[in-house]
Amino acid sequence: MLSTFMVSLIFFAVCIIVQTVGIFTFQSNHKAPANRLFLALSIAIIIWSSGMALSTIASDAARSEIFRRFSAIGWSTFYAILLHFILTITGKTSLYKKRCLYLCLYLPAFLCLLAFVIPNGFNPYPYNLQQTNYGWINVAQHNVWDWMFYAYYIGFTLIGLLTLYRWNRKATDSIIKKKSSIILLSLVSALLLGTITDVVLSSQFHELPQMAPVIMLIPLLTIYHELQRNRFNITEVIDHRMSYISLFISILAYIVLSALQIFLLDKNIVIDSKFINATAIRGLAVQIQLLISIYLVLKENKLGYITSVSMNSINLIIAVAIMIKYNSGISLPGIISNVGVLVVITLLKNYKDKIATYIKKINTQVVKEKFYSRIFNQAPVGIAIMNGKYHMKNEEFEDISINPMYTKILGRTKEELQNVTWRDITHPDDLDADLAYYKQLKTDEIAQHPREKRYIKPDGSIIWASMSLSQFASLGENVDSHICIISDITERKRIENNLKYNNEHDLLTGLYNRVVLEKTLNEDAIISSPNKRALVCLNLSNMHTLNFRYGFRYSQTILKRITDSLRAFCNENYILFTPSEYSFIFYVKDYGVKKELDNFCEKVSEILRSYLYAHGIGTGIGILRIDQSNVPDTDTLLKKLMNTSEIAAKNSNSTNIIFYSPELDAQIVRENDIGQEITEIVSGTKTDRLYLQFQPIFDIASNRVTEFEALARLNSEKYGLVPPLEFILIAEKMNLIVPLGEKITLLALHFLDKLKENGHNTISVTINISMIQILDNDFADRLLQMVKGMHLNPERIGIELTESIFATNRAEINSVINLLRAAGLKILMDDFGTGYSSFSRARELNIDYLKVDKSFIDKLLVLKPEEAITGDIISMAHKLNDIVIAEGVEYEKQFSYLRDHGCDKIQGYLISKPLDQDVALDFLEKDWSVFEVH
Repeated sequence: MLSTFMVSLIFFAVCIIVQTVGIFTFQSNHKAPANRLFLALSIAIIIWSSGMALSTIASDAARSEIFRRFSAIGWSTFYAILLHFILTITGKTSLYKKRCLYLCLYLPAFLCLLAFVIPNGFNPYPYNLQQTNYGWINVAQHNVWDWMFYAYYIGFTLIGLLTLYRWNRKATDSIIKKKSSIILLSLVSALLLGTITDVVLSSQFHELPQMAPVIMLIPLLTIYHELQRNRFNITEVIDHRMSYISLFISILAYIVLSALQIFLLDKNIVIDSKFINATAIRGLAVQIQLLISIYLVLKENKLGYITSVSMNSINLIIAVAIMIKYNSGISLPGIISNVGVLVVITLLKNYKDKIATYIKKINTQVVKEKFYSRIFNQAPVGIAIMNGKYHMKNEEFEDISINPMYTKILGRTKEELQNVTWRDITHPDDLDADLAYYKQLKTDEIAQHPREKRYIKPDGSIIWASMSLSQFASLGENVDSHICIISDITERKRIENNLKYNNEHDLLTGLYNRVVLEKTLNEDAIISSPNKRALVCLNLSNMHTLNFRYGFRYSQTILKRITDSLRAFCNENYILFTPSEYSFIFYVKDYGVKKELDNFCEKVSEILRSYLYAHGIGTGIGILRIDQSNVPDTDTLLKKLMNTSEIAAKNSNSTNIIFYSPELDAQIVRENDIGQEITEIVSGTKTDRLYLQFQPIFDIASNRVTEFEALARLNSEKYGLVPPLEFILIAEKMNLIVPLGEKITLLALHFLDKLKENGHNTISVTINISMIQILDNDFADRLLQMVKGMHLNPERIGIELTESIFATNRAEINSVINLLRAAGLKILMDDFGTGYSSFSRARELNIDYLKVDKSFIDKLLVLKPEEAITGDIISMAHKLNDIVIAEGVEYEKQFSYLRDHGCDKIQGYLISKPLDQDVALDFLEKDWSVFEVH
């Protein structure tokens, strides 16, 4: 009897526990599908377990069968609801239509209800009930209906396990993986234990009770635990102080005490003791139940309260039922006691909630205070509360009146700051603006006072700070109270100043750049003034040759020295700018007459000559007088000025000074048009504009033509024939001389190939090469590759280099020359005598030919033979083993002198002017044996 009673109590305890967790989960978030399904699971187990409890202690088999059929409602639907729950939490329900899903899930459950709940002819005797020491139990018959149920619960459980397993495998979230693993393990454990107790052992040992509802607590409580921890749309997390064991023991003890009270109502039971009777025992039981209820409310929080209410409500219902059944007031004390317990635990719960809320507010406030205190003390900005002009000394805010970063930024302690006014530590230059803003803040004209200002540290150093002031609301009674927030922006200001300086200055010279010049001109253009203004541009673009001669650093050093000398002219009316490399612009204000500009430019040109004349570098000074007609467009103004200076610098070995005039615009347009034609030639279009003429070089000793000098010609569509000096300089200015030079070289090599085809294998062709070309990377390799590709004899090719080239880096030039000479090419020094070379320098160079400049040949017409030095040049060149060619020979008198003084070869109109290719080939057929000079 006792064992039967205990089994029934265990089932009732399961009901209470499941009811509690089901209600708790549902009310946490009743809109979540998982929560609603969990409540359905709980209800199924409650029906299952309560039916089993009542069936176990039934007085006869008929009553036991009724309760068994009621219990079957729970276990028939449990496995369908469980699978539905698993599909929901894993997100699989979206794969099926709802009607299809419900049909597949709940059809087996409906068949079980039909077989085991509703009496019918298909299964008229679903239960085989036997009385044992553990009460009424059902012995499995293993008929078709039992096997249908086995297939149903095992199949649905396995599908659920497989779904959980796949969910676990595919999940990338570590929390989902852990959660699914725990639920999977609990279901496996429940499946194994349930199969062992309710199938295997129940079949072998008929007296053992079926404990499936108790075993189902394992997955149910596991799922509840995981639902309450996180995810699945639950808003309230589990109370980690809750103990399932203590909860279960409390419920079991409460049920035992309730059963004891019912048991003592039996009039046949007599307790013969002078110290205690049945009434006293029932009263003691009620008090213990009260203590259990209070314990659950205090210990288990919300979950305990739900459990207490559930148990006392059930107890109250039972007491009322007994009073009605026996028509006696014997259970009236129990009713009053249960009502009292419900009132007490409800009041206790409400009081506890209020206390908890109050404590939570206190704790929250403490946390907030700690939080804001830490923010105040650890903030990366300085914060201080000000009271008028002083830092606050209010005891209420003593600890939070000035934070550590504020003292660190200003370099003063809190005590030092409280003894000085903010005006005392403000930079004098910022004080007036500070006071003006502060006045607006006090009069509510502005809500905040944000600005950047400078502070003075105790050591006198200056720091920049971004400061913001606003009224301090906590001290609203004092209109002067405000909060000050500062951040150190000294480094940012330094960077900004550097960026501003770099944006407005040339880094090499330290002068204002074009940006500032344009800004200044635009600002002055707005101002209407009768005073005269002018721009003077110093064009030093020819200085780039110093880079080739001596290197970049040398030219930069010269430029700095020139800058330092030009600064001597600077004052408020003469402002110096450097708009680009190798150029300076003086912005002249309030000058008098034109003569004043002339005198100023002469003085500047003397400075430039002192640095550049020795290097043979000419400069140009362009002057543009500003009047109201050309003021508005600054860009055009500067363009005209720069173009004027470039024209002045062109073909100048000294300093050329030019005032801008409209006539110069035509020259500038001509240069741009020619530059465009050169661009088209280089790009491969209209290449016929570029062609060569060939001037013969006559050998005096052999009395025949031995070489041709290839001379480039440009036939412009707009301007006709353009002089070589003009278009070559334009090509150099546009950085097109290298590709243009390659095209010229290729045309010359084609002429040499034509000579070879016509049997003139001994005739050579010389090609003029600029300094930029020869110093270009891989010049020699490209040239030799062209010669090799055309199968030409390198010994028939000469490379003419101007004398000025040899004034550059001779070591680098010689390395290129040596490479060409090693391949068989001849090297000629052109225009000898026009530069600053000497025979001592020529001795250092590996050249084969020396071409005497035409200026020396022209003097032979006016000087006596004994006065001319041309013969001396020839003699000295021969001593250096150089072959001498005289350029520009036009008269017989010149030829006679050169022949008498041993000149090797001549070139000039006396022999022939430059010829086109076909004419040059015919020219070689001329009979030179009759050539005599008288």
